[in-house]
Amino acid sequence: MTYDQTRDSEQLSYLDDAIGDFISRYNSKFQTTNRRTVIFFPGAMGSHLLQASTAEPYGPPYFYSTLWVDGLIALGAATNLQMQGDVDYLQQIVVADGPLDLLIFRPYQGFIDWCDDNNIDYFIFGWDWRRDPGKTADFFLNIFMPRFEQLVGACNPHPLLHLSLVGHSFGGMVVKLILNRSSNPYVQLFHSGVTVASPFYGHGGQLARYFIGEPDLYAFYSKRDLVRIVSSLAGGYTLMFLDKVTYGLYGDALKNDDQYFPLANYPVLDATTRAIADPYVPATSGGKVRYPQNYGFNPGHLARGKLVCQNVAAPLAPSINDKFFNIRGVQTDNNGVVDGTVNNQTWEWIAPDFNPDNRSSPIVDYLGPGDGTLPAWSTRLISAPAGNIITLSGNDIDHMWMMGHPQVTNALDAVI
Repeated sequence: MTYDQTRDSEQLSYLDDAIGDFISRYNSKFQTTNRRTVIFFPGAMGSHLLQASTAEPYGPPYFYSTLWVDGLIALGAATNLQMQGDVDYLQQIVVADGPLDLLIFRPYQGFIDWCDDNNIDYFIFGWDWRRDPGKTADFFLNIFMPRFEQLVGACNPHPLLHLSLVGHSFGGMVVKLILNRSSNPYVQLFHSGVTVASPFYGHGGQLARYFIGEPDLYAFYSKRDLVRIVSSLAGGYTLMFLDKVTYGLYGDALKNDDQYFPLANYPVLDATTRAIADPYVPATSGGKVRYPQNYGFNPGHLARGKLVCQNVAAPLAPSINDKFFNIRGVQTDNNGVVDGTVNNQTWEWIAPDFNPDNRSSPIVDYLGPGDGTLPAWSTRLISAPAGNIITLSGNDIDHMWMMGHPQVTNALDAVI
């Protein structure tokens, strides 16, 4: 088998175990009517990742240990997150195993508890957020769903009779990519597809990571090493603010969308000229460049990321669009909407020998409405039916914890 085939086989083995757990929970309930099943996709960095202890040519069998995330992250384990193209570090296969679930950090426990309390049959589809999300959509429809349908066949009623997809944040982008396949028989049978705090036009936090890495890990790694890790991961290249072509298609609609927090201008501008600075067009100017040249920035990932972003932003087929819902959050206080989320940016040119360890980020952020991580203008698909956009607000809205928020679960209850 090829590396990809072996990895898929190993991933499916872990999912088989999760399907077995699902069947046990499903059959423990005696209710035979009004059953609702949800397959849930966690957000970026929200799935538990395991890494094989040996390289792919030396198995199977493989023995796995936690890659993301445990205490070893403080001892250099994040280095093993990096990839070469779509191959895992040192060819040691990485698979996803459910949601992130640490003793003091369980962002999806509230959602799980709500499902249990309301007799909703849930399956959490852990996925490798480091990789191209289009590959996850392909795997889900072509490999996972046939296996799921086969293994749950004895359940009564059959879970596929009322099955919805729900995705949080980056996981919602995977849901959208799945729903794009409107001719697929599984997509046609889904009851609904729901995104919660998911970016359709990008995220203001990703661009700076290609210059200064991930700030939460500064205590353990140099900025230079973090930039190398981030730059090797195809998934991140799909998360930057929308490209100029996509803006040309939907910019007017986003600008005129007064009811839903409009996008007044293109969200990334040159720091000096205020001209459009498209993150997906790595231009040069007077000997200066847009991205660092010496720390693994991947033009191939960037080109593929642009295509994925365009697919995420594209309209759905009418029959699918009618059952597509976007739930997004807006932080407020006693004075109204809080401008606490990156909504737009300026970008300075850099020297080709830019060194993350001794240079500051060329990106300057400007804040506006949103959930603290994603801007409100990005977390709804502009071509979705207006009645399918559910905007929630409050002083306790927080992107990371939205799946367990009572307003979110109440909204989900009405559409899944």
